[in-house]
Amino acid sequence: MPYVSPAEREVFVSRFNRVLAVLIWAAAAALIVGLLVSVHDARLLYVVPCALFAFVGWALLWRPSLTVADDGIEVVNVTRTVRIPWQALIHVDTKYALTLYTPGRKFPVWSAPAPGTARTLRATRQETAGRVGKPAVADSVRRPGDLLSTESGAAAEVVRRRWAQLQQSGAVDSGLADETPVTVRWHFASLAVLVVLAAGALAALLAA
Repeated sequence: MPYVSPAEREVFVSRFNRVLAVLIWAAAAALIVGLLVSVHDARLLYVVPCALFAFVGWALLWRPSLTVADDGIEVVNVTRTVRIPWQALIHVDTKYALTLYTPGRKFPVWSAPAPGTARTLRATRQETAGRVGKPAVADSVRRPGDLLSTESGAAAEVVRRRWAQLQQSGAVDSGLADETPVTVRWHFASLAVLVVLAAGALAALLAA
């Protein structure tokens, strides 16, 4: 769900994923404290797997985000950050998660997953009861992930609305998609830390 900072820049994160991340950190911290207090032998190496779980919680659940601004869209996923200029965007979908399409490529948004069955039913009841408005997409092409009370639907609505506004104002020329570059920056440092921690965790489990 979104928070705004400032008015022209909207940032989306998954609240559900962040709650899971906090729970993972709390469990990892409790295990580490317990090991440090009660263990004085090789089993202390179990701290390394705990650190791995904590890092995975940050990389997979806390860090991912979606930023929507007038100059483009920034998608921070687990392994890479993608910068998509509006001119490069050709389609927005919510089948499995919010997914942004450019010519020949598609970029799922990790922080805006589509809802499961139970979440879809709750979101549908909210929309039917008038608690949230309908998304700006034709009923014939709507998916459960378009529901505004879901993370994918809320993010997709902002992307579609901003895209339409910029097109109507003449700030975006849709005919430039094929020649507009999309910037992809891989998270090499995070991936290296993950590999080191995974190797360390395996070594710790074998040694302990």
